[in-house]
Amino acid sequence: MKLSRQHIICFLFFVLLSVMGKAQDVKHFSLEDAIEEALQNNKLLQIQQEKTNESRYKVTTVAAMGKPQLFATATYLHFFEENNLVIPTGGIGSILDIPIPWKDYTLYNGKQDIFAASVMGYQPITQLFRVKNGVKAARAQVETDQLQAAQVRLKIQAGMEKLFYAIKIQERKIAENEAEIALAKALVYDVESAVIAGNAQKVQLMGLKADLANKKHALLEAEIEKENYVDDFRTNLSIPDSVDIQLDSLELKPHILKSKVDYRSASKKNNPELLAAQKQLEKSEYGIKAAKNAYLPDLGVVAGATYQGAINELTETNYFVGANLSWNFLDFGKRKSALNQSKSKQKQAALYAEDKAEKVQDSVDKAYRNAEQAAQLMTTAQEAYQFRKEEYRIKSDGLEMGLLTEKEVLQTKVDLETAAQKAYSAVLNYNMAILDLKVLSGKGL
Repeated sequence: MKLSRQHIICFLFFVLLSVMGKAQDVKHFSLEDAIEEALQNNKLLQIQQEKTNESRYKVTTVAAMGKPQLFATATYLHFFEENNLVIPTGGIGSILDIPIPWKDYTLYNGKQDIFAASVMGYQPITQLFRVKNGVKAARAQVETDQLQAAQVRLKIQAGMEKLFYAIKIQERKIAENEAEIALAKALVYDVESAVIAGNAQKVQLMGLKADLANKKHALLEAEIEKENYVDDFRTNLSIPDSVDIQLDSLELKPHILKSKVDYRSASKKNNPELLAAQKQLEKSEYGIKAAKNAYLPDLGVVAGATYQGAINELTETNYFVGANLSWNFLDFGKRKSALNQSKSKQKQAALYAEDKAEKVQDSVDKAYRNAEQAAQLMTTAQEAYQFRKEEYRIKSDGLEMGLLTEKEVLQTKVDLETAAQKAYSAVLNYNMAILDLKVLSGKGL
């Protein structure tokens, strides 16, 4: 059947749409893009940032307790009956049988509609000491939350970089396994031919096939491990399964390893967890001061104005100024107990800060030891790679001159691929060890 021009155009159009659709389902990531998107999508970091905002609002709330307070009240009443104050006849008594008063006397004509209002301002004085310490404690909590957010940020950055490295390492392992499978297949083919020709035994062929199966198994394991890493990558970036992830190539550049003294010093000054523990200690000390301030009486200045429209004989508007003193001198040990609680929190915070400082230093020592070991492994792996590279060059020249067989060169190529994979992995493992030191020292990646 001959297709018309319109049918061909429609077919090509649908093919183009299909290709474009597949292209849209592929997303490329550089290391920097992956880290940035992970920071934007991480819910834990967003929660920690909101905790920081919450603490900032609390600073404003506590500070407002030391500011003047203004109160306004108003009352309106309507009485259904007149509330007159009347002295009845003889209500006071009588003189010479003459009642006093001699007739009902209206002393006050009550109104059925009454309105009263007042405005009063209060400025605390002695409470300012507690407010001042409360504000300092609240600000210490803000700084603590900021440090905790910084720690989460550092861990997200390091975690994504390590995950990126892990995927790249698996890609190299897969390439290595594929090269080994290609060599194993070539060996199986040669022995199969030899068995047919009667120059080899079948048991030798079975051994080579078993070795081929093992290499296929190793390839499958590497592919599964890569797939698991990619799934973790998707989860961290909230990427659906329908999107294919492609990671950009990495510049294989080892990080710089500084001296242990530099990392120990930096961790004391910049480690977010250690600084957060010190801020908690500072907050607890302000709590003790605030608990001691609770023994002071509450003294404040009051001023205001009143209005009343109920009694005409009284002034409608009046002004006043004065002081208010309140002192709870008997609380059955409540303030003392609160002070002891604050002192206990201070001791806990001091012990925690001391323990955290020791653990951070121990972690730095351990991470530095791991970095040194990774550096040694990287050096030896790169040396082996260079030797294998030169070996492959020499044997390739021998193949061109007819001195070696393709199988011999193929074996060398597999060895070169293995050495390249180990050298590549060694550099990335070394970089991951440096990342641990950077996180402990509180420095950006």
